[in-house]
Amino acid sequence: MDVVMRPVGAVKPYENNPRSNDAAVIAVVASIRAFGWRPPVVVDECDVIVVGHTRFKAALELGMTEVPVHVARGLTPDQARAYRLAGNQTATLATWDNDRLAHELAAL
Repeated sequence: MDVVMRPVGAVKPYENNPRSNDAAVIAVVASIRAFGWRPPVVVDECDVIVVGHTRFKAALELGMTEVPVHVARGLTPDQARAYRLAGNQTATLATWDNDRLAHELAAL
């Protein structure tokens, strides 16, 4: 996967993003401060965000001038739409193993 740096002004949020993510931005800002930037923002060939709106907002909040992006080439508009929706849903399908979670939290 190729990751390149793009000026924040070149990256465009998807105007019909169905997720309301303002509350999550604070947590992502804290995560970036603690662990650095990890997954890139995924954009289409026109630099419109497919996945990573919350990370992008966090970057703006942090005053970053560039963000790492992966350009998802060759997606049709319908594929980009489906990827956008799937990328925002997959984490909600997972559940927690409470015993393992308690163990990991206790280890901190």
